[in-house]
Amino acid sequence: MKLYVSLTSPFARKVRVALEEKHLADRIETVLVDPWNDDGTLAAVNPLLQVPTLARDDGLAITNSDTIMNWLDRAYPEPGLWPQDPDARFRAEAVAALAQTVIEYAVFLVIESRRPESQRSAHMIERRRQGIVDTAAALNDGFHASQEQFDLDSIGVACALAYVDFRHPQLDWRSRAPKLDAWMKWALQRPSMKATAPPA
Repeated sequence: MKLYVSLTSPFARKVRVALEEKHLADRIETVLVDPWNDDGTLAAVNPLLQVPTLARDDGLAITNSDTIMNWLDRAYPEPGLWPQDPDARFRAEAVAALAQTVIEYAVFLVIESRRPESQRSAHMIERRRQGIVDTAAALNDGFHASQEQFDLDSIGVACALAYVDFRHPQLDWRSRAPKLDAWMKWALQRPSMKATAPPA
């Protein structure tokens, strides 16, 4: 199998962290691509030019980070990325969905910043910035912030906030989320997070 990634993509990082946590990183070939300047490598497996894309040995290409992680957990159940209890799993998926939207908002801000200033939407920029900070505040109370587990929701939150810090260090989410800030200091020290950190 081959996993097509960009080292700065937070979507790809989620899958790369999952592979590290499931001890599969050495079993799947990583192919570095540039979705914005593709030489045809990524288009050959995903015409949408999105990372991550997991190309299975049977030719099936799986896209979307959460879909890839779901398949990985079914194909390689141990250690699992989802809690076994149905209610706990649903709660983890709810938090993971919030984290995914934080990533989407942060990526939007990056893309918008690359447009000519006259074409940018100040309203949408501010809405997304505020949404990121407000979601961090909500996660401060609504996320377990456990140091005993690192499941789907933990991976999502860690990768989302790490990307915000990477691309938007001016966004002060920590002042409204002190518990989450303390948890992030712990999460960033996990081997899986260190191994997948974007290049400086």
